Amino acid sequence: GAGLCHDAAGKRRERITLHEPFPGFSTLRQMDLRTDMSTQGGCQCDVLEKVIELFELAKKYDVCVILSSWWYLHTFWFAEDELVDEFFALPPEKRFMRFAIDTDRILAVLKARGLEKQIAFVEIFNEFDSLPHYWKLDKLGKTLTEFRGWHEEALEFLKKRHPDLLFAIDTCWSGINREIMPRNAHLWNHHMYYSWGAYTKVFEDPVYQEGFDFAHADQHPVVGRFLRSPQIPIEAVRSCRKYLQHVEFSWPTRVWLYNNLDERKLPELERLLDDNLTSQIDDYKKTIDDHIRMALETRKAISPEMILVVGEGATYCGHPKMRWEEKSDAYWELVDYASCRMKKEGYWGCVPRTNSAAEDPSWREFPERLRHATELFLKG
Repeated sequence: GAGLCHDAAGKRRERITLHEPFPGFSTLRQMDLRTDMSTQGGCQCDVLEKVIELFELAKKYDVCVILSSWWYLHTFWFAEDELVDEFFALPPEKRFMRFAIDTDRILAVLKARGLEKQIAFVEIFNEFDSLPHYWKLDKLGKTLTEFRGWHEEALEFLKKRHPDLLFAIDTCWSGINREIMPRNAHLWNHHMYYSWGAYTKVFEDPVYQEGFDFAHADQHPVVGRFLRSPQIPIEAVRSCRKYLQHVEFSWPTRVWLYNNLDERKLPELERLLDDNLTSQIDDYKKTIDDHIRMALETRKAISPEMILVVGEGATYCGHPKMRWEEKSDAYWELVDYASCRMKKEGYWGCVPRTNSAAEDPSWREFPERLRHATELFLKG
């Protein structure tokens, strides 16, 4: 909620406007907003009120929550335009501290209500290691050492304000450039998308290549066989909201692809995905081992006492009607393997799979598999 709850002076924003991320096309499972929000073209929301409600429910059900801002990655996709303009106008060297201050304000509200015990840990930004690229630091003449300094300063501010809480850094993966790695975090939440490659290997990769012919995508030998007719033009997705100028290029392309899949051809596509994972399972297990090895080596070099967590993992399902992951024995074998490896190496926490949110169909359709993966980590 940082950035959405208070303005720069600390005044509560109260109700703000939230938009559908990709108007008309928000149907990936992680952004599936087919509710009143999308059908009515957006909504008004008091974000701080929702944060408080979340923590009250967390206290009721004995759940711990990670506080993190995804502002410069995904949150700006659906925030009101005035806020997008405000935070992208902020110089990069001021962004970490601004969000640390906003986080401090939210923490003060939670503590005033006795809800701080439900905080697992706090991150300033999700996947901060992608930000030097997204913020175009090289073109601004900023160095990675400066970038690390901004992060460390913001972490130190929060640690002094809240010595009773854990403060974390969050990265896309474990193979991070150590030059940007803050040295003063309590915890490192690195992500581990060890089987995402199944999607790119089987059919996604061509659409991300330079020069892909979207106008004649149905004629492509790999992608074309799974597309519907007629297709939604790529321009319709790229222009659906003006903020897309800031969005990492692969996301509009991914949204285009999954909105253009022919649902009648999903069974064939899912079979190919499962076949890939099954036939190459040893390679995917090696990917898990490599991720964990890199994390352990980097922790030893940067901050040996730092706690390790995997807060996003496995892969993602782009189409809400796909179930190949949940049905795949190879998929769950990998999830179980990752859980055991992290337990063995002393990780403090993990998610079995990224799609484990409340809308995850495995809670209803495959609960025994999700419980088993969790128990492997909890009990060893």
